[in-house]
Amino acid sequence: MSLSELRLKLKKDVEATSVFGERPYEVWIHEKATEDLELDAWDECLRQARECDIFVALYNGHAGATGPQGGSVGICQAELNLAYSQAPGKVFIVNIFEPSSSNVPSRPADKQFQKFVEEQYRFGRMVKGPGAIEGEIRETIVRATVKMVQRGVIEASRGKGYLGPALDWNRQSYLQRRASMIAAVRGSLGPSRSASREDSCVTTIGGSRVLVRLGAVPDAMSVAAAREMVGQPHLADHDWTKQLANADGGPVHLVACHKSVTEAQAKRMLGFPNATVVNGPFGIYVADSVQAIQLVLIANCQDETRTQHGVQRFQDWLAQSEQSELLVRLARKRRSLVTLLAKDA
Repeated sequence: MSLSELRLKLKKDVEATSVFGERPYEVWIHEKATEDLELDAWDECLRQARECDIFVALYNGHAGATGPQGGSVGICQAELNLAYSQAPGKVFIVNIFEPSSSNVPSRPADKQFQKFVEEQYRFGRMVKGPGAIEGEIRETIVRATVKMVQRGVIEASRGKGYLGPALDWNRQSYLQRRASMIAAVRGSLGPSRSASREDSCVTTIGGSRVLVRLGAVPDAMSVAAAREMVGQPHLADHDWTKQLANADGGPVHLVACHKSVTEAQAKRMLGFPNATVVNGPFGIYVADSVQAIQLVLIANCQDETRTQHGVQRFQDWLAQSEQSELLVRLARKRRSLVTLLAKDA
């Protein structure tokens, strides 16, 4: 069975799936790209990758067509990259690539695609045979549907600023809201060794104990009175040598922001622009490799649920991007620098 035949069969089967008498799925496959005369096949594939709710890729190492003018990027790589950059959580890959096979795609575009996938994504077991592939795709669609519903529930539970827990926080003064935000962050970090202060904790990251200093901006970052409640927290790191005695590294500064936060605002908090800045679904992560300063700004902490979910998404990002090791390495370096500065002070 060719992949085209398999896709056509799966499209028919999935669209025939009934949930309480309704058919919730509409499946698009690239074989239908040429049926839309409004866009060429390449643009139509990219539009579908961008607008779909669930993106399932059958990865066999083949980059696909490179367009009428050729090039080094195939349509499969372009689709996967666009879908993942738009919404990583909607992308699911079924691995059917056999690198030991004699039929391994070997065009320059294919080799680049294989390298791209190996660097960006991680797979479980490889799936072989049409029957196994069909079963894996069905399971993947079920998992994806459940995952999307769960995320929708989380979003719905957050509410708006004029209702529920968010309204309770909006009624609080800056000091009260700051305390609520820090408590929510501290609770979301899981089991930790106390650092003897409410605005810090020692938590385990990548198998190492890291001192995390907690802060909160209880209003928009543009409001000076709220922003100054955090200031530039790393400037006082030398006062934390006692807490660092119970940690392998740190401090890492985790700041809950009541509203949104921009890269420019994060750089101003650091004090200089030359740093690594990651704009993620949780907010902003800033790392200075020279002084080993690390700031994590969790955006839109408008109630306890949203705050804890933001911290959870940061932890998920550390695992997905394999950045835990780098964070720990910088935290260890920062501990050494802070200890040295405290001795000279």
